[in-house]
Amino acid sequence: MNLNYEVSIALQDNIQTLNTILGKSSDFQVREITLNSIDRKAAILFIDEIVDSNAIQQYVLEPLLTCNLPHFQTDGELLSFIELSVIPAKKLTHIDTIEKASKELLSGKTLVLIEGITQFLSTDTTKWNARGVASPKGQRVAKGPDVGFTENRSTNVSLVRKIIKNPNVRVTTKPYGTNTQTDVSVMYIENIVDKQILETILGRLDNLQMDAVLESNYIQYALTKESLSFFPLILNTDRPDVVAAEMLEGKVAIFVDGSPFVMIAPAVLIQFFHTPEDYYLGKTGLINTRLIRFIVFFLTLYIPGLYVAFMTYHANLLPVKLLVGFVSQRELVPFPTSFEVTVLMIVTMAINESSTRLQQNIAFTVSIFGAIILGQSAIESQLVQPASLVIVSLWYILSSVVPIFALRITAMNISLCFIAGGASLGLYGIALLSLVFLLHLCSLRSFGVPYLSPFAPLVAHDLKDSAIQLSLEEMTNDESHFTKEENMEETDKV
Repeated sequence: MNLNYEVSIALQDNIQTLNTILGKSSDFQVREITLNSIDRKAAILFIDEIVDSNAIQQYVLEPLLTCNLPHFQTDGELLSFIELSVIPAKKLTHIDTIEKASKELLSGKTLVLIEGITQFLSTDTTKWNARGVASPKGQRVAKGPDVGFTENRSTNVSLVRKIIKNPNVRVTTKPYGTNTQTDVSVMYIENIVDKQILETILGRLDNLQMDAVLESNYIQYALTKESLSFFPLILNTDRPDVVAAEMLEGKVAIFVDGSPFVMIAPAVLIQFFHTPEDYYLGKTGLINTRLIRFIVFFLTLYIPGLYVAFMTYHANLLPVKLLVGFVSQRELVPFPTSFEVTVLMIVTMAINESSTRLQQNIAFTVSIFGAIILGQSAIESQLVQPASLVIVSLWYILSSVVPIFALRITAMNISLCFIAGGASLGLYGIALLSLVFLLHLCSLRSFGVPYLSPFAPLVAHDLKDSAIQLSLEEMTNDESHFTKEENMEETDKV
């Protein structure tokens, strides 16, 4: 059926066309009225459940019915008078096509149409049902703000603006997704942001071709789809203070309507070991928690693989007493060590996944049963070695120290690769894979920024907030900049 998307002078024709576009949906509401002072019919159109009914009644319907409209020579003068003197809305826009009018309705706007006039007036009466601001779930802290993002994009933007009261903050919002028309906001500080990185991000968003954008990961995929790396090239966080801190360093924040996580670009490896507590807690003497996280991450990668390599190829390198204990355990177990460790890791992941999906009261029972009863039964049945269970348990605990969930997934994937390398070639296989991953990290770029920055290439100026922190005064009062490659489009394809 061919529809005419031009606004007709006939009121009923426009209503009928919109009703057809919206599939005669039951929540499409039309309130027809008569403007008695000028003897014209008008209609107020909106989609129920996504608008504020009280606002429509108070600020649109009542003013139109009670106002004594004067007679004007042109329709343009009449619309201008209604816009300036009748409807007390903070913003009114003119819509000149039926297609645009349908998009406004689906965005929660209310349309005013007067017979004989080929333009709609659109006012924002949106009222989406959403949860209130709650504690962040992704990055919990012992000290610091306890405010997290919600699924409402405008609320999330306001939470960051509350922290950064700077006139140079810029926000650009566009809808993406042919079917969903999801609003995506790009937020940055004009005088701090790297213009080349910003143009690259905006350019990739403009080239986005997706039927649906349901969550921030859809946008992340579009921005980094050239990369086949295990390592995340964009940081996701549900904390407004983290977003504000990253923006003050010249980075770009991307908000997606419907997602409580905000993306930060560019992102480098050391950034995934930062937590807000690093800045909110005072110095703790000789203990550097960030450096501990960095060391623990590499232990997570290597411990299962090294255990498999020593048990399979290099048992003679172990101390005699330790070797005797391992051999006595190994004689009773029918499976190879590599298979045993891999299965235990998969079972551990399954227990973790089930505890995440199940109801909270059931999840606790499943976790206890899986971790204690199942493990103990497997040892007593001589299906696994006690040492293997200790190694896998240690691996899981150490992987949980990494503050960003995306990097934990990366650690698990790389651990499995090292197990395969240790089972195939022993220590030589682990050394070879280590070289491969190191070369990969050295070549990896996030929007032109080296992923191992500021260590490779070494930039002494940027070491102030890397593995070891300097004072807050030195970090916050210093100018931020990035070490970038010349051609960002080519360097991200790794």
